[in-house]
Amino acid sequence: MNQDFEIEILATSGLSTLGKLLDKCPIALDLEVANSGDIVLKQNTVSQIAGFEFESKQSDVYIFSLYINHRSIEPAKTIVLQFSEFLKAASLPHRITEILHNVDFDENWVSYQWPTNT
Repeated sequence: MNQDFEIEILATSGLSTLGKLLDKCPIALDLEVANSGDIVLKQNTVSQIAGFEFESKQSDVYIFSLYINHRSIEPAKTIVLQFSEFLKAASLPHRITEILHNVDFDENWVSYQWPTNT
């Protein structure tokens, strides 16, 4: 079974600072201008490891979905931690939550400098 995650990134100045760090990301992503005019992360190639897509932006919080294939050569924990390190390198507060479809709650995997009031 695939593992699905929600990634929330607090970026008051936008995501453009990630441009110089894209080579540190565990999956191939690019920066692209969304229909809203915001610069967002977008998966640029098909991956055997994971799928990634922009969901929405709420105020200064960018929300993405990360889908890790159950046949991935990398375990989900490794990918999530590497993605967190990529965001930490840009000093972006973030949280990564696994979406548990069979229960009434989700599981927080990473919370880095996430404000308590958000």
